Amino acid sequence: MGRISKLMILALLVGSVLRFANLEGKVYWHDEAYTALYATGHDRTDAYEALFNGQLKTAGDILVWQQATPDYGLDQTIRQLAKNDAQHPPLYYLLTRMAMYVTGNTVVATRLIAAIAGVLLIPAVYWLSLELFASPLTASLSAALIAVSPFHYLYAQEAREYSLWALTTVLASGALLKALRKNTLSTWLVYVAILTTSLYSCILMFLVIGGHGLYVALQAIATYRQKRSLYAFIGLRNFTLSTAASLLLFAPWLRIIPDANVVSWTAQPIPILSLVKIWAGNITRLFFDLNLDSTDSLFYTIPPVLIALALVGYTLIWSIQRMPKPALLFLACVGGVTLLAFVGPDLAIGGRRSSVTRYLIPAYLCIQIAVAYLLSQLLISKRLPHYSAATSKSATAVLLVAGLVSCLASIPSDTWWHKKNSHLNPEVARMINQIPGALLISSDNNANLGEILSLSHRLNPDQPLLLSQEPNVPTIPDGFESVFLFNPSAKVRDELNQSSTYRVMSVYEPGRLWQIQSK
Repeated sequence: MGRISKLMILALLVGSVLRFANLEGKVYWHDEAYTALYATGHDRTDAYEALFNGQLKTAGDILVWQQATPDYGLDQTIRQLAKNDAQHPPLYYLLTRMAMYVTGNTVVATRLIAAIAGVLLIPAVYWLSLELFASPLTASLSAALIAVSPFHYLYAQEAREYSLWALTTVLASGALLKALRKNTLSTWLVYVAILTTSLYSCILMFLVIGGHGLYVALQAIATYRQKRSLYAFIGLRNFTLSTAASLLLFAPWLRIIPDANVVSWTAQPIPILSLVKIWAGNITRLFFDLNLDSTDSLFYTIPPVLIALALVGYTLIWSIQRMPKPALLFLACVGGVTLLAFVGPDLAIGGRRSSVTRYLIPAYLCIQIAVAYLLSQLLISKRLPHYSAATSKSATAVLLVAGLVSCLASIPSDTWWHKKNSHLNPEVARMINQIPGALLISSDNNANLGEILSLSHRLNPDQPLLLSQEPNVPTIPDGFESVFLFNPSAKVRDELNQSSTYRVMSVYEPGRLWQIQSK
């Protein structure tokens, strides 16, 4: 156990530090650009009209829309989120705006809250595991697995609210277990405070509340069957009152959400086999991730996927048989409700909701805690033969090292799998920056506002851009040696090709970059 203990301590320390390593390095992708837009109190419609007006501007002009100024206070942050993106509650954005007051208009400022939440998640998982199992070894191993998990590392460096949601989900879960155990007013008030904070962090917390409620109800029913006393339902009563209090505190934002835009792209159909492959890949990324995907050699992708699936599958079977029933029930309720909320509709009516890893954070946390419990029990079991105990130690060491290697491999990279659709923007910017006197033209095709905001962080500040609204074909000004076209619609490309003056040539098709040349 000595070497494993040292490795866990190393994992905890290194995993915490790595969350702040090269925080500005990876591409500031589409969604993060919107975080900066709203956190700084800018209006999406105003940005659209000011940028896509057919007039020349520079990348520096575009960056202004993602920078905080004294003219836009915290009230503007709330107002713009409520108007443009109400499905994202305001807490992360407000905290980000305050971080920008301290550290300035930097990428680091917008990712700083996520990194801090990512570090705090590690001791929070320790506490939750301790509440579940009363085992310091299990709690330590759970925290270590989370510390080096490449999945949690990536979202701890993402300027979005999901790292904060993971933290508040774990804290709310631990607070619930403590409140049920002690059943005092102060413990329930703590649960109300954390639950309300989590609701203001991410709207998906409603699924976790559903898992909490299911667990409390099932526990109350089981206790009543054993003792035949209405006292068994006191915990359920207190949970109901606490949840009602949190919802009341969340009501000011809750009334805005029905007017929010629906994330319709998650309902787009996808072949079931492709969906299953994504599920398998996402589970693997909880423990090991070298940014491999379906285009990489099968030699590199299949073994880690099979190992991860075997580990999770064995954990599920073993947990059903041997995990303490209250802990098993809690993990099954919290993780299961979230999982079914996304997998169920995908299987029933089609869609790709369950392919979005960040939506399944509570389920993934439950899986990792269950794996930690399995490994901890195998490590201390006296009934196992010597070779099995050695295998358990080796498996634990391999998991921790695999996570560490994955996080270290990701640090120097300027992009990763979770940056789609902007993952190729760094290369696009490099190609444009290396040609002096180049003009970049784009339009409002598809999601180009977010992509242009993203690109502005990588382009030279004085890089000229001309942005127009479709279906208008942009008028190309004279005086530029090279003219690039970024992510145009097929209609715009065709019209330019059919003109007597220009032709459009693909320069970097994966990155949606074209070049306009004179005929």
